[in-house]
Parts: sequence; structure tokens; C-alpha cells
Amino acid sequence: MNNYNFQIIPPHSGKVRQIRIEGSKLKRLLIWLSIIVVLNLLVFGINIYFVLNTTSQTKLATINKELLNKLEQTSRRSDSLGLALSDIAKFTEQVRSLADLPPTDPGMFSYGIGGPELGYHDPNRPFVLAKAREVDRKLDSLIIAARLENEALTEAKTVFEKKQKVFAHTPSIWPMRGFVSSGFGKRLDPFTGIWKMHEGIDICARKGTPVRATSDGRVRFTGWYHGYGKTIRIDHIYYETRYAHLDEIKVQPGQRVKRGDIIGTCGNSGYATGVHLHYEVRISGNAVDPKQYLYPDVVVD
Repeated sequence: MNNYNFQIIPPHSGKVRQIRIEGSKLKRLLIWLSIIVVLNLLVFGINIYFVLNTTSQTKLATINKELLNKLEQTSRRSDSLGLALSDIAKFTEQVRSLADLPPTDPGMFSYGIGGPELGYHDPNRPFVLAKAREVDRKLDSLIIAARLENEALTEAKTVFEKKQKVFAHTPSIWPMRGFVSSGFGKRLDPFTGIWKMHEGIDICARKGTPVRATSDGRVRFTGWYHGYGKTIRIDHIYYETRYAHLDEIKVQPGQRVKRGDIIGTCGNSGYATGVHLHYEVRISGNAVDPKQYLYPDVVVD
């Protein structure tokens, strides 16, 4: 078997030493040295891995903590939004009541703004994901609630628009300042002395006093009309108003007028015993008492 000689020469003057090692022993020594080096490298690599992994986990924990804080803030904001929607829901019910609409289904709204909170966390999912799922559920519920409230308010808005149109075309103001000299109903005709139905009210004022349209509408007729003298008839879709014994007519047939527009002046044309305005309100051609459509003392100047 081969032997290996090694000489150890000192850097300065001295005795040179010689070491003889058998080949088998040298081989075993090299093998053990290799094993020791590999083990050291392995231990060093494991230490590096754990250091990096620990640093990564620390960073991840920090990120998760920040994300959780953000989710908590979002959750609190969604709760505040839920309370605001509850106030809007109360307002919606008041508006729907004014519009003569039935109240909304409480069950629908409670589903909209809430839904059960998450009382558990999925063990297969991180806590942050569970919290995110909870916040996402809240936001979805709030979106549903907002849509329901929008639908409820839109329905009320449609009803109010219809009522506004009806009101705009409903006689509601006095056509002229003055005092009522004759009311609606049967009376002795001043010309014949016979009891006869008086189909309007007579309002006395000075000649030339402005006469105004009592609601929105379209002028249907202007001119001389039977014993009414100079007359204006206005179509208000649901009603018709008549203004008789005028001195001047300031509108034309087909013209659209608004409540309060001056349409003529007071006079005594036709069969009239003096200066006054004969004012009528008709529904489907039938005369009704105008006073039930007149707000006290409301005259547009």
C-alpha cells in the first residue's frame, strides 16, 4: 500500500519535520474532512433559510396587521353607513306616507343593511381573509339597502310628480281681488225675478281690475258667450274655468297660461247689473261651487 510523506518546513531556520501517512489513513481523513465541510455548509444553509424565513414571516405579520387595521376601519365605516341608511329609511317612510304609498317591507330593509355577522373563522383561511369576507358581506348588504331605498324614493317621487301635475291644473287661487256679491246655488234672477241656478260666484271690483288664471291650462275659448258677455274659458285637463262679464280679453284661444297669469280685466259686459266677475269651475261640463277650490285670501299680485 502506498505511503505518503509530508514535510513541514518552518519559515525560519529550524529542523524540517517529515510525516509519513499510509494511503488508507489519508483517504479516510479526507473523507471525514469532506463530511465535516458538507455538514457545516448544510448547517449554514439551514441557518440562512430560517433567518430569511423568519424575516419574511415578520414582514408578512406586519403587513397582515396593517391590513387588519384597514379592514377594521372599513368595517366601522360600513357600520356608520348602515346607521345613515337607517335614518334614510325613516325619512323614506315619511315621504311614502305623504305620497299615500304603503310602507316598505321591514324584512327587505333589515336584510339590506345587515345580515348576520361572522361568528367564526374558517380554520383553513387566515384571519385577515375571514375579516375581509365579513367586510365584503357588509358592503354588499349596504349596496342592496341603498338600491331598495332608491327604488322606494323613486316611486314616491313619481307619485309626487303626478300630484304636482294635478295640483298645477287644479283651480286654487282667487281670480281677482274683491268681495263676493253672489254665491253658488239657486237665487232670484235679477232680470226675470225667477229662481234660477247660479253656476258660479260673482266677485265685485272696480272696472279694469286684473283677472287671473286660477291654475295652469290652455285657453279654450275667448269672445262673446250667450249672456256671459266677454268670456274666457280655460281647459285645465281635469277642470274647466270660466271668466265672464269681462271688460278686456288679454289671451287668445290655444294659448297656454300659468296660474296667476293676467288673462283679462273686470267689466260689465253681457247680462250684468254692474261691474263684476262671474267665475265658474266645471268638472266634465258640470258646474261645481268654486269656493271649495279657493284658498282663503290667496290672490297672485
